Amino acid sequence: MTAETPPKDHVEMVPMGWRWIDDAFEGAPRAGGLILRLVDMTMAKAAIRLLRDARIAATMPHLVVRAAALAPARNPDLHRLACNYRRMTPGTVDIGLSMAGHTNYAPIVVVPAADGKPLSALMPVIIQAVDAAVEKEKVDLRNMRRQLWVIPFGFMRRFFLRLMNVSFWFRRRIAGTFQVSMLPQSDVCIPLLFYTGSMLSTGALRDRVVAVDGQPVVRPTMWLTLCADHAAMDGRRGEQLLEAIREILEGDELVAEAQQAADAKRLAARDGARPALPAPAEAPAAVAAPGTGAS
Repeated sequence: MTAETPPKDHVEMVPMGWRWIDDAFEGAPRAGGLILRLVDMTMAKAAIRLLRDARIAATMPHLVVRAAALAPARNPDLHRLACNYRRMTPGTVDIGLSMAGHTNYAPIVVVPAADGKPLSALMPVIIQAVDAAVEKEKVDLRNMRRQLWVIPFGFMRRFFLRLMNVSFWFRRRIAGTFQVSMLPQSDVCIPLLFYTGSMLSTGALRDRVVAVDGQPVVRPTMWLTLCADHAAMDGRRGEQLLEAIREILEGDELVAEAQQAADAKRLAARDGARPALPAPAEAPAAVAAPGTGAS
């Protein structure tokens, strides 16, 4: 290639089976508004430190997901989905956690009833679900490419997608009831397409100068953005939901849960290292009768 020859454009066709992904974006709800809030993450970092000191593989997404599950559960009127002229207030908070994938469509890991799982139970569930989603995405993309080409016309694909989109069951199955997305390298993330009634996104955890009691101090902070489908939630409710999430992240509740998880981990490690003592011979009550299931 000579200096006078400009580089050529590269155009590639999206495989027929993968065109369902592009068509799905056209039918997804659009954000009707967004709210941003800068949150002091000092207490959240303290919770992370407690967990890591106990050799628990904890990350900031675990705490954000926990806060995002607790806030709607405690404020049911701020937790809504809307489709097909219906509004639903879910009985549990099923968190849909977006993760990086191999296509422009970010796979969503759904954690059902996340509001009922403390940090000690929530963290392993998220880790296992993310690991499983990585493998599942590979299988799904391969199956889409092999099988979904049988509907070659876009208007037909969009027709079937519209039929599915008016179902609460379908939306809940693929995205949960409240979505969460985190981009740790960006200051602010604003999702404009999602399948739930509202979606929380976070940016990077950075040290910033903030005012505390009228004095400038350096604190670890994070921008939170709440985007909402206006058919499901108005700005006032969105503001209240974001404020509830902020209060959990800035309070000591997650620190207490982290301390409980750390104490349980240390206790389990100590008991596991202690040699088992034989039962005394004169204690017949310790022997289980056949079929009782005692241990």
